[in-house]
Amino acid sequence: MIGKSPEVLLLAVHPTHGRRRGDLRWAERRLLEPVTTWDGVPLTSRAHTVLDMAAYLNFERAVPAMDHVLRPDPVRSLPGLRQEHLRELAEQLPGRTKRLRAQRVIDFAQVLSESAGESYSRAVLHLHGFPEPELQHGFDTSSGRFRTDFYWPEHRLAGEFDGAVKYGRGKESRAPAWDTLVREKRREDAIRATGVGFVRWSWNDITRPPQHPEGLVQRLVRAGLPQSRHR
Repeated sequence: MIGKSPEVLLLAVHPTHGRRRGDLRWAERRLLEPVTTWDGVPLTSRAHTVLDMAAYLNFERAVPAMDHVLRPDPVRSLPGLRQEHLRELAEQLPGRTKRLRAQRVIDFAQVLSESAGESYSRAVLHLHGFPEPELQHGFDTSSGRFRTDFYWPEHRLAGEFDGAVKYGRGKESRAPAWDTLVREKRREDAIRATGVGFVRWSWNDITRPPQHPEGLVQRLVRAGLPQSRHR
């Protein structure tokens, strides 16, 4: 989840007619897949959950979860889900609008997106009409081979999302280690030395308004990345 959820959606059996209590909402729905359990609590499956998110949340808030379930999760010993399977399940969502919203997120999802911040960045870039980047592009430099989160080959521009924890910000942050900062600076300098521009951004930059001079949109515009007129 990116940001706070506006409500908790509870799937209920017949007869339930849209009951609400505070931030809880009950909806009468048939399951797309059998329920699973976690610590004794019955939950919708991963596939059902991300499809609901895609159908009910804004596009940029749904993309990170959809990207995530495409990747294997070694910590929980969970396999990655197939987009074909998700598309088939999405056809069972109630209403054409919700099906189309879910299909849009599924089609946009990328297994190469390695973090929620990268996924959210991709969605924001798409919504603001920037060209589609290559993900996890490798550069051979005099200091070794390095990857960047985003790369636009036609514009010779690399982009990097900096997570809060990485640089000592956020609830789980630690003070930034000097050697970490030095390694990142050398890595960036090595990539720049190949003739490639380099833009960095953080969570704060993504969430700023598009007109904000330090927001993601204006950073990329100043770096020379074009925007299409139609999102």
